[in-house]
Amino acid sequence: MKIYTSILYCILLLSFFSCEQIVDIDLKSTEPKLVIDASITEEHPCVVLLSKSQPFYNNTPSQGISGAVIELRDDEGNSEVLKESWKTPGVYMSEMLGRVNKKYSLKVMVEDGIYEASATIPALIDIEETYIYEIKAGSKSWYSPSFVFQDPPEIENFYYTILSVNDRVLKSIYLDDDEHRDGLRIHNILFFNKEDNFDNDLQTGDKIDIEFQMLDKGMYTFYKSLFSAAADGGTNPLTNFSGNVLGCFKAYNSSYATYYVSTDIIYKGN
Repeated sequence: MKIYTSILYCILLLSFFSCEQIVDIDLKSTEPKLVIDASITEEHPCVVLLSKSQPFYNNTPSQGISGAVIELRDDEGNSEVLKESWKTPGVYMSEMLGRVNKKYSLKVMVEDGIYEASATIPALIDIEETYIYEIKAGSKSWYSPSFVFQDPPEIENFYYTILSVNDRVLKSIYLDDDEHRDGLRIHNILFFNKEDNFDNDLQTGDKIDIEFQMLDKGMYTFYKSLFSAAADGGTNPLTNFSGNVLGCFKAYNSSYATYYVSTDIIYKGN
């Protein structure tokens, strides 16, 4: 869905609070809406991209919005005003670096409007093991990348995995939580769709890159509603920003793994 282009870009490049905002979008309308793509992760600055949504059939690049005042504050009272990039209009960056389990509040003042959100960076969870899972259906079989991690007990956890094959990021969506699996050692099978890989199944020698993201609840809710809207034509993604805007403030952490498809790491499922 074209109107979500800049949001999905931020996903591949966000603490939930009680006031969920439902944004109504008419794909046939030409009236642009403000898009705020904001993110912060451990040991990295807060980055905010401001732009306007575009009509569904408009394929021209969206333009960044300059001149905004964006304030970032943590739960210890530290604050700063983000600086806009002189190279890329509409991109703002903090000097403050993200820290685990800290709550950050963001206030965006632009075009006579004020938009606020907050988010907390989750603790890092390591990828402990990687392998290839062979799925069998009748006389056919195919491979799916897989990895193992330990879910922390007694904590709500939300996950999003980005899969790349031979240095190309796939469009497949791997969004999950730990409901019914709290505190378990989880084997996460990334069920592979060859249509997302030029109609090719995984082959021996293919390079696999995994970015395993731990999300705060606000971003998980946003992803879930956004992907649902893209799948069935709905028009109501949830945002943790106040006001009638698109986008979200994402707080996350990431673990990474790189390996190659080989016969010695293939687990043959039943």
